[in-house]
Amino acid sequence: MTATIADPIALTIRLDANPRYSGSVHDDAVARRMGYRAALVPGAFLYGHFSRVAVDLWGVDWIARGAMGATFRRPVYNGDDVTITCAPGDDGSIRLSMIGVDGQVAAEGWIAPPSAGEAPSLTDWPMLPLPLPQERPSVTIHDRLAGRRGGTAGSVATEAEILESRVAFDETHPIYASTGIAHPGFLMRRAMFEVNGSFRWPGPIVLTGCEARHFAALTPGQRFETSSVIVETFVRRGKHYVVTDEVVLADGRPAARFRRTQLYGRDAANA
Repeated sequence: MTATIADPIALTIRLDANPRYSGSVHDDAVARRMGYRAALVPGAFLYGHFSRVAVDLWGVDWIARGAMGATFRRPVYNGDDVTITCAPGDDGSIRLSMIGVDGQVAAEGWIAPPSAGEAPSLTDWPMLPLPLPQERPSVTIHDRLAGRRGGTAGSVATEAEILESRVAFDETHPIYASTGIAHPGFLMRRAMFEVNGSFRWPGPIVLTGCEARHFAALTPGQRFETSSVIVETFVRRGKHYVVTDEVVLADGRPAARFRRTQLYGRDAANA
């Protein structure tokens, strides 16, 4: 099957003013200390912008049954102008590139059309309580992390939270206002908050890639839960990465599954 190729999308990337960014790589002071010129725009935002192409092509059906992936290659800063380009991929998928004004690729990804997929068995995904900040277990780059599970707050996704997320992501597609459903970035980012909030990491976390499979749309009033497990860690050029597998439930039923890669620490020579 050949997918329809969307026209390039030109947009200006925005970083919202969120107190949650304090102490993270999305904070100017922290980012500069790590060698960046300013606060980084969260990869979740770039992921959300990629999802626009899929929603334009396939609508609500993709939000409920689609798939996508994104890899973040270069820093993107508040106010950067970028263009998203599309090219045909395999099996009806579309390859995406986010290109800055300097011609460099900041992010790459893919989207796949809606399809029936087998949801994960909940017996393999226990729901554990999210630890309080002062009770989060500390991890280091020397720890064996594979198999460790994250927790969840198990809170209800409110209409106000979903609307606030749309504003933060600069998401204006009319489909969300007309249906009230959460946009893909909301699920991906909220799951990330719970995964990252399950541990005390050795340094600021930086999202470098994520793949997603959707099973149902999330609507206001549904209970949002995340079950996650660390599947592996690896080191590349002195930088330490963690990979997590995550299942999001909406009122006890699978809504999405994510496989996320994040930078979580550096060797002393690269710190």
